[in-house]
Amino acid sequence: MNSRRIKIFIIVSIIVIAFDQITKWIIKSTMELHQTIRVIGDFFTISYILNSGIAFGLFAHNPSPYKAVLLIIISIVALGIILYIFFSLPKTVKASVLAMGLIFGGAVGNMIDRIARGSVVDFLDFDFPDIAIKFLGIHMRRWPTFNVADSCVLVGIVLLLIIIISLGGKTEQERA
Repeated sequence: MNSRRIKIFIIVSIIVIAFDQITKWIIKSTMELHQTIRVIGDFFTISYILNSGIAFGLFAHNPSPYKAVLLIIISIVALGIILYIFFSLPKTVKASVLAMGLIFGGAVGNMIDRIARGSVVDFLDFDFPDIAIKFLGIHMRRWPTFNVADSCVLVGIVLLLIIIISLGGKTEQERA
């Protein structure tokens, strides 16, 4: 494995973790829990909440005393999988380092919150158009509140999907 790739991966991950933790610290230091500040009317607000669930607040209302421990274990397993994928990706695909660094850094950022307080600080709150999937019984009026780590994970996954789709079935020799 190329040491330059590893350095870039580590640097991207550290930048994501630092930015995520700094923004969460600013929110915790300057706002009351459940306080909302309107930035662009109702479309974009900063709303300080604690999410004891996983992405998009799933399982947040599950009262199990084992939930936090289970989510930390799942996070550790996910980090292992992320590292495995990173080291398995072709070295010639340069953007994969950025994608995996974003995903890893975001996952660590949220895991720090889970370990420190049993929940994740979320604060970015957007009102995108309603989403309704009737046959699944899903109706979402407002996008779930999220944070910098969540954003980085999502951007990293989208970037990784673009890489995978653009490479298609090409071999490593064809990419070089």
